[in-house]
Amino acid sequence: MPVIAMEVKTAQNHPNADALRLYSFAAPGWEPVQIVANSENIYQVGDIVAIALTDSVLKDGTKIKPVKLRGVYSFGMALGKVEEIVGTELSAIYCQETVAQSAVIQTWPSIELLYNLRRSLEAVGAAPKITYRAKVKLDGTNGGIQIFTDGRVAVQSRSQIISPENDNLGFANWVSQNIEVFARLASPEHVTIFGEWCGKGIQKRTAISQIDRKIFAVFAIQFGGIDGTLARLEIRPDKIAEFLPNHPDIFVLPFYGEPFVLDFGDRQQLESVVETLNQAVDTVEKVDPWVKETFGIEGIGEGLVMFPDSGELAERLSYAELLFKAKGEKHQAVKTKAPVQIDPEVAQSIDDFVNLFVTPARLEQAVTAVGCDRFEMAQIGAFLQWFVTDVQKESVAELEAAQLSWKDVNKAVMNSAKKWYQEKAKYL
Repeated sequence: MPVIAMEVKTAQNHPNADALRLYSFAAPGWEPVQIVANSENIYQVGDIVAIALTDSVLKDGTKIKPVKLRGVYSFGMALGKVEEIVGTELSAIYCQETVAQSAVIQTWPSIELLYNLRRSLEAVGAAPKITYRAKVKLDGTNGGIQIFTDGRVAVQSRSQIISPENDNLGFANWVSQNIEVFARLASPEHVTIFGEWCGKGIQKRTAISQIDRKIFAVFAIQFGGIDGTLARLEIRPDKIAEFLPNHPDIFVLPFYGEPFVLDFGDRQQLESVVETLNQAVDTVEKVDPWVKETFGIEGIGEGLVMFPDSGELAERLSYAELLFKAKGEKHQAVKTKAPVQIDPEVAQSIDDFVNLFVTPARLEQAVTAVGCDRFEMAQIGAFLQWFVTDVQKESVAELEAAQLSWKDVNKAVMNSAKKWYQEKAKYL
């Protein structure tokens, strides 16, 4: 809670202690508050005083809690008279910076499709052989939990630091309810736990949405990455499980299937492995194996994420560039002929390009990303901005293959997405 400039409404001696005074303070938009204070600073009715409300944390570390002083409850602390307008928030002057204000988001990297990864490697003249391990991709919303070395905890969505007051589908509220669990994980290094917040009420399409609660499925932990320190990733399920606490809502995503090698210098070898990968994605889409094994629920899955196999902590910047994903047909953000391809689709026209990228999966992803699931027209601007930006970011290879520019397709993409949203707003 903040520090607020409040007016003294009543002032009297404490009924059970001569050295204490009993006050009531008020300000527009705030409930009146009763405070017991010592007699060193005596306030009169009408004085304006800086009041630290319950749960404020002052700059010296003092945490304001309700206390009972000689039989009378006090719900804050009077910090002295001020010359501010009643109702002015004074937290910046008196309080520590909140963790939400001080935290810098540690964004989980955007994961490419295989042909984009191959294209990037070719651009720098690289043709490595890489061993990969797959993990099932859950249909939820990306979440992260940062744990500072001093035990402070910050919560993030994919794009911003969040809080129970500015939440993402209840994730920050859940972390807040379990704050002590995560605070105990503090170590000499800054830690960010990455996972998928998923389950009941988050998405509707896949097996994971059928479970009876929300869960946090962890797929990676980052160590470091702030204050100039090197960011390193742990993706091994056994090592992740060793670090995390036992909690009924926290799960560690295991590897799916056996390791496989991609030789980016051998197209024939790539084609052979890609065929196997497509079969695996098809299998996962038909029945999510992890959800079935963990919760006994049969339903469709989203796809797979491929992680380079590492026997140790991996340096994030170079590691993240080698990740790639593959979604089943029902979840493809790009309407490719197969989930995993070596080459991009070649659009024959602007309409073909729109059909490639304006897919139900991407449209629904945009809705979730900007929190406009009620399809209110006041939110269509945010929806379109996210959608168009996402298509532009992910369509570089397809534009090049079709000999088109973003200027050629921008309007058509926007109009198609706009029409879809308007139809949803009309009927829902």
